[in-house]
Amino acid sequence: MSHAPTAMLPAPTARNGRRLAGLLAAVAVGAASVIALPGVSRAAPVAPAHGTTFYVDAAAGHDSASGTDPHAAWRSLARVDRTTFRPGDRILLKAGGTWRGQLWPKGSGAANRPITIRSYGHGAKPRIEGGGAVDDAVRLFNQEYWEIHDLDVSNSVPATPTPGENLRDLRGIHVSGDDSRQLDHFVIDGVDVHDVTGQVNWIGGSVTGNAPGVHFKTGWDGSKKTGGIVFDTTVPDITAPPSTPTVLNDLVVENSTVTNTSFAGIVVKQYTGDGTDANGNTIATSTGWGVRTSASDARFAPHTDVTIRNNYLTQAGTAYGCDAVYLTDVRGAVVDHNVVDRAGTSGIETYYSDDVVIQHNEVYRTQQKAGGADSNGIDADKATTGVVIQYNFVHDNGDGILLCQFSFGNVVVRYNILSGNTRYPLYLHSDKAASAVVHNNTVHNRTSKHLVYGYGSSLASHYDLRDNAFFSSVADASLTTSPTIGYDHNFYGGAALPVPATDTHPLTGDPEFVDPAVSGPYGTAADGPQLNTALGFAPRRGSPLIDNGTATPDNGGDDYRGARLYQGVPDIGAVEYR
Repeated sequence: MSHAPTAMLPAPTARNGRRLAGLLAAVAVGAASVIALPGVSRAAPVAPAHGTTFYVDAAAGHDSASGTDPHAAWRSLARVDRTTFRPGDRILLKAGGTWRGQLWPKGSGAANRPITIRSYGHGAKPRIEGGGAVDDAVRLFNQEYWEIHDLDVSNSVPATPTPGENLRDLRGIHVSGDDSRQLDHFVIDGVDVHDVTGQVNWIGGSVTGNAPGVHFKTGWDGSKKTGGIVFDTTVPDITAPPSTPTVLNDLVVENSTVTNTSFAGIVVKQYTGDGTDANGNTIATSTGWGVRTSASDARFAPHTDVTIRNNYLTQAGTAYGCDAVYLTDVRGAVVDHNVVDRAGTSGIETYYSDDVVIQHNEVYRTQQKAGGADSNGIDADKATTGVVIQYNFVHDNGDGILLCQFSFGNVVVRYNILSGNTRYPLYLHSDKAASAVVHNNTVHNRTSKHLVYGYGSSLASHYDLRDNAFFSSVADASLTTSPTIGYDHNFYGGAALPVPATDTHPLTGDPEFVDPAVSGPYGTAADGPQLNTALGFAPRRGSPLIDNGTATPDNGGDDYRGARLYQGVPDIGAVEYR
């Protein structure tokens, strides 16, 4: 896929400094140059010094050949898989070729000398088809310093007359390990992963909801680890795990498409030791690496330095595709400039994580699927700290942004535009030990009876909502109030939208948006996130949103469209008038 140039630049922030600096550099040279069109191979770069280049040709190669010349190429994946490669080596698969089975080359690269997989020649991206005969179509295990470029990967079992009967423990690309060390540097770039019929396993719930291919109450280790691209870790023996975890560091998924994969599109997950037998009895010895009992939990062993950017993810063609991005057990992550369309449960979810920035994404048309209860665009979920959700266009989902920080957590939600979300545009659902600052967002509602919703014990958490622009064309739409929800300096407009009594500085009336009848264009694989579409919700000259806000010291530096803050006196909502 390729992106048209955009004026929406990533905002500077103290978090994730090194990776965000890289993002700024990448955007500065033009987003249109970043992503390749699906099915079109890009020219391979010059080989790293001291490495060997190996060629694989599915049609004209011979496994008895040297493999080191295009005219003496290998033929099969088996020949590649039994080779141990060295730092700086390149494995080039001929464009237009198709291989069935598993690609699992052995060996590891080194710092600044990764082993690279990519294509050569002209034509469609090389196809790796698992066909449901292997758990992972592309696999790396206890390896490091690998870069995978420009492949077409699938792993599907044909459907039967019984829906879900064809779902298995399957993945497209799987990076894992169990050798109790840090495994560094994995780049997945320009790949198209599609049609992975992975089973859907939920952490909790009731087994009475089980159906073919869908299982509830499978625990942490047994759940949510199938799909398109999966990074996870395990142990050699679940009954006697080692004392040191395996941790993945420096993970990048970029410029890729992930289409119709279940359970998820992209998963990052750590092992924790809660496995059970067929009767539900725990047989694993707990390590605690993958769960987080407090913000300072010493046993928590997250994966580090994760970047997911410039990707297109959709689950439109599968009833079993749930989270598009399921980012768990991480510390230090950026999810940037992605399009997520018609996922199930959650478009982008973070869980048991710390220091995560979710920005410049377009997430839309998330639905309930495969027994999942949710349908949100973005979710800061259980035991997440230091989460920043900013500059996103979240529209036409069930719920817009869900704050579901069970146990504990803290999150900042700023300069996002939410529109057309049908159930709860802003859903407050956290536990008492969590807190949220929600400022300078624009929430436009045309279907829901609620703009801000929370209930029960979720209202014991503390929420600070200020300088947001709330507008509803639905009569009698409500905003949940509670002593723990602080409203201040917000704008309330539309059809009799009630003003919370606790907001002592409210503004009401017509927000005078530029063009609130927003109907597209929306993000695609070819064009990337269409963030400028949401600028129909920017204030026009004379709007009461202009110059009536309050200054926030730690505001991220930019507004929704990338303008520096502030343009004079602060404005209300996601877009500063200029």
